[in-house]
Amino acid sequence: MSTRARADANIDSGDTDVGRPRVIALGNRFASDDAAALRVAEQLRDEGLEVVLAGRPGAGLLDLLDRPCVLLDVVRHGVACGALVELPLADLAEAALASPSVSSHDLGPASALRLGVALGRPTPRGVFLGLGGRAFGPGETLSPEVEAALDAFAHTARTALTKIEARDTRDALDERGPAPCTSTD
Repeated sequence: MSTRARADANIDSGDTDVGRPRVIALGNRFASDDAAALRVAEQLRDEGLEVVLAGRPGAGLLDLLDRPCVLLDVVRHGVACGALVELPLADLAEAALASPSVSSHDLGPASALRLGVALGRPTPRGVFLGLGGRAFGPGETLSPEVEAALDAFAHTARTALTKIEARDTRDALDERGPAPCTSTD
C-alpha cells in the first residue's frame, strides 16, 4: 500500500478477514455532503462489518481494492441530490471517460479504476454505491435530501455486501465440486 493511501485509510473493524468483502468509504467529513459515505460506513462498522474510512486516497485507492468490496462515495454530478446510484466496479471505470475533470485533485474512484486498468491491474469484484450530493463547501451539516437518504444508503450497502458474500459462497462451493455421496446403510 502506498504511503499516501496508508496515511488516509483507516481500517476500522474488529475482524479483518482477508477473504471477506469490505466497505470502503470515500469523502471528507468537513465538506458538508461529502461526509455522508463516511457517516454510513461508521454505522456499518458499529454493526461489525469491516470498513475502511479512506478519505480522499486518489490513486492510492487502487491499493485498497485488493478484494471484493462495496465502495461508497458522494456523487457531485449526474445524480440528483439524495438519489442513490449503484454500478458494478467494472462499469465505474468506464464512467471516468465522461468526466470533464483534468485535475489530479479530482482523481475520484472512476479515474482511479481507469488508471488501474491502464496499469494492468484487475478490476476488483464489487459495487460502487453513490449518493447524490449538493453542498461540498466547508461544514459538517448535510443537505436535507442527503440526510434523509442515509438510511437507504446504509441499507443498500448492507444488501450489496450480502450479495457479494452469497456469490463468494456459491463460487467456493462450485470450486469444491459436488459433495461425495455417503450411505448410512
